[in-house]
Amino acid sequence: MANGNGRPENQAEAEAAGSEVGDERQYGPTAAKVLRDVKRSVALASQEAKFAVFTEAAATLAEAVASQWVPKNVMVDRLSEIAIAHGYFGQDRREVEELIGQYAERTSAPKQKPDQTASGAKPAKRRLIAHRASDLEPEKLVWVWPGRIPEGKLVLLGGPPGLGKSQLTAFMSATVSNGGHWPCGEGSTLPGDVIFMSAEDGVQDTIIPRLMAAGADRDRVHIVSAATKPDGTGRKTFSLKTDVDLLEEMARKIGNVRLIIVDPISAYMGGSDGNGNVETREVLEPLADMANRLRIAVVAVTHLNKGGGGGNQSALNRFAGSIAFVAAARAAFAVIEDPEDEERRFLLQAKNNLGKKCKGLAFRLEQRLVGDDVMSSNVMFEGDHVSESIDEALSASENRGAKKGQSGGGKDDVMQFLRDILSAGPVDVLEVERQARAAALLEDDKRLSKSKAFRDARTELGIKSTRDGFGPGSRYVLELPDAPWAPKNPMGAPSQTRAPTDDLGAHGEGGGPQ
Repeated sequence: MANGNGRPENQAEAEAAGSEVGDERQYGPTAAKVLRDVKRSVALASQEAKFAVFTEAAATLAEAVASQWVPKNVMVDRLSEIAIAHGYFGQDRREVEELIGQYAERTSAPKQKPDQTASGAKPAKRRLIAHRASDLEPEKLVWVWPGRIPEGKLVLLGGPPGLGKSQLTAFMSATVSNGGHWPCGEGSTLPGDVIFMSAEDGVQDTIIPRLMAAGADRDRVHIVSAATKPDGTGRKTFSLKTDVDLLEEMARKIGNVRLIIVDPISAYMGGSDGNGNVETREVLEPLADMANRLRIAVVAVTHLNKGGGGGNQSALNRFAGSIAFVAAARAAFAVIEDPEDEERRFLLQAKNNLGKKCKGLAFRLEQRLVGDDVMSSNVMFEGDHVSESIDEALSASENRGAKKGQSGGGKDDVMQFLRDILSAGPVDVLEVERQARAAALLEDDKRLSKSKAFRDARTELGIKSTRDGFGPGSRYVLELPDAPWAPKNPMGAPSQTRAPTDDLGAHGEGGGPQ
């Protein structure tokens, strides 16, 4: 039996099933259900009622567009397809097309002020856009990088300049383009296309070599260098304020985009400095909406501000620009230099609203020859996770950078310091801390037990922490293995001159060994 378009119904049904799967993948389950229901409602209606049902379907889709479930162009295309399939319901073709245009116009018509309304027409009223929870289907969260980068969401990647953030984005692009595996056994990803925007690096001399070094399938990586001016001529910098529709159009045309890189996001704010919360939200909202509709992950690169408040500012509050950046992102990660190895980098989580806390990763940058006399850097991850705290690692790394040229805070320096100060015998923990700070090996607000360099050095040297005495005059001392007990320094003074127990030890509490 043939339908109104002359095709066998089983063929039409097969095509419809394929379309529904594509709709769910591209627009989400809710939008796919709306598109499916309006199509079926017209198909199941009697011949006499089809046009009336079609009119109701147009109104339903217009509401879905207004509620941002379905893109406007999809509404027009689907209504046109339904009308064609049913021979325009015996109506004049132009009348049906005008009807579709009228409902499409309703979704974008600007609200009129009361004095602008037509005579006798009621002005449009302000209203809330809401949905009954029972009308919405739950959606499964899909990960591009399991636990780190979710489909359809914005993720921030921050860090000081020169640590490899852009090389990381090349690695992500390569992994997605090839459907490759993530480090440390964190799973794999389905292959897909990548849209790559970079305002700081040259395309042919930097971005292309990095993609080659990472092993990317360059047929799947699309590099945006600029946008045309509003009149379609010339070129200008892509703007998140005015050009997100062009980005969406490009993504739809490509068809299987899974990742968009924006590096750095501050370069694409369209004149906004990114420091105002309201303005930043207004700029980011269209990008986030597009990512959600198309189920595309967006990784935005930014910088970290220098620490303030005596080094007590958390890493989450250090992402450059307005707090709205961090609020809009569903996850945020930072690249931090290993304070004990300037060639090693940490990738540590600052925020993750959609999954459990991620373990840290460590990597180095290696140079690779990618062509005749063309070298580029590439990310090489270590095989095991790391357990560093992001706030401690960031603070330690910055202290190391600020104190270069002084004694330094690496493990070797700390080991030599401990050998020297403990060589004559046990020394009070508080005295060790005082001298370590004087030697620029320990931050002013940190205890020995909170310093990784001191913890590692103590373990390697076999240093023991022992309680000396009991009661109000007791204290904790550090000593090398088999070191003589009798000290040669003032630490051996009578108990009444020793450190009082209300001064917390290196462990940060009133009792307990180091």
